[in-house]
Amino acid sequence: MAQEAAGAKIDELSAELKALRKGLGIQAKTLPEHVGDRLRQICGIQDGDSPGTIRDKVSETVRRLITRLPESQREVARLVFGFGTPAGQRYTERLARLGTGADRNVRTMQRRADDVVYLIAETAYAAPGRLTQAGRKDPWHTSALAVRLTFGEAGAEVFETRRIISHVDGLEEIEHSVSLARPLQPGQPLPTLKGLGIDVVAGGEVHSVRMISSTRVAFRLRPPRLLGTGEQHEFFFRIRVDEFPSPFYCCTPEYPCESFDLNVRFDRGRPPAKVWRIDGEFSKDAEDPLAPRKPLWPDNAGEVHTSFHDLEPARSYGLGWQPAV
Repeated sequence: MAQEAAGAKIDELSAELKALRKGLGIQAKTLPEHVGDRLRQICGIQDGDSPGTIRDKVSETVRRLITRLPESQREVARLVFGFGTPAGQRYTERLARLGTGADRNVRTMQRRADDVVYLIAETAYAAPGRLTQAGRKDPWHTSALAVRLTFGEAGAEVFETRRIISHVDGLEEIEHSVSLARPLQPGQPLPTLKGLGIDVVAGGEVHSVRMISSTRVAFRLRPPRLLGTGEQHEFFFRIRVDEFPSPFYCCTPEYPCESFDLNVRFDRGRPPAKVWRIDGEFSKDAEDPLAPRKPLWPDNAGEVHTSFHDLEPARSYGLGWQPAV
């Protein structure tokens, strides 16, 4: 019976995803109006979410699920839903691109599209289970983390949106911490709570802010109500610092994290000399500027964007940079 129920959920989600891919797919202006109940549940959509928030949640969730498919299926899935395709390209046009060589039979291409949609639906219901395997007893894990770090004359601001999934009934609060890193120069005073501002913009409240080491501040996020097993909840909060202490920003999760999207906007008047990607390194190596890494470059707006998937606990993911002289 449990297997039949799981199969029914997958079939229902598959049908909703097929409706989503029609027309302009993920680029459709009317997307927020046509999100079914199963998809709303998978994406963590709340009743009060705005159309823009619904669009962002659906896009991020489907994109994340696509990255979990076998490599041979990912490009097919992107085409099916309209990720990275020209504006205004409809489903039938995208479908035609699935044909290879002389094999442009419409039924064959439709079957490939249907198969990849079903795989995504399967993955959506399998994903949370995979993250809690191997005997882990984590009370929750992060399904999606998006961070925007902005530098300005008055210091720096971190805007973080974190969506978590509870693994227990009655989850009351989320323990969270931020590393303030080590001072840039020997002799500089260690960071303190003075000059640090933490505000929840949406999704609950912050309390119990405290220094747990000379370089790390911890606090607790309390949702508006207790969360049940498998229930999703999203926090959006802001951290302000008078002076950013060290030239890197990383996520080093205590519990598994499915996806991490990071955007850093540097001061255009003082762009960094170079920027690099930190991908799954031990935390003690994250601030080492000599380790070989993939270089990145700010765009015309002074921004650098990167993303990570399936982050491992106790490993660091993010960006490092060499400040301008």
